[in-house]
Amino acid sequence: MNNFDFKSKKNNKKSPYKSQRQLKVGEELRHLISNVLLKETFYDEYISNSNITITEVNVSPDLKNAKVFIMPLGGKNQSEVVNSLNRVNGRIKKLISGNINLRQIPKLYFIIDNSFEYAKNIEDILKNIKK
Repeated sequence: MNNFDFKSKKNNKKSPYKSQRQLKVGEELRHLISNVLLKETFYDEYISNSNITITEVNVSPDLKNAKVFIMPLGGKNQSEVVNSLNRVNGRIKKLISGNINLRQIPKLYFIIDNSFEYAKNIEDILKNIKK
């Protein structure tokens, strides 16, 4: 009788964990998109007048889609900045395509990162508990 539990090494689609490849591609995309937003000129007032922080890039298991979580400095004009970035995502995709070694560049979806607000709410709750 065999007492070893062998598990398949295939990536389970329902698994909450990301593969090393997903994490690596996400981090590389984060750096490339940050550099593009910093160095390139976009003729959009919300993009050019805002300092945009890219907090995280979540890549799908098939590496075809990527959610780019952003936060404008100071949290001002969030919806306008996201709409502007989603309008120019084709140009951003083209600018990063030469610097990353992938068969297909993921489709980019820009989303506001609410983790800062969530962390502040938790911090406020913990402060109220201590009182």
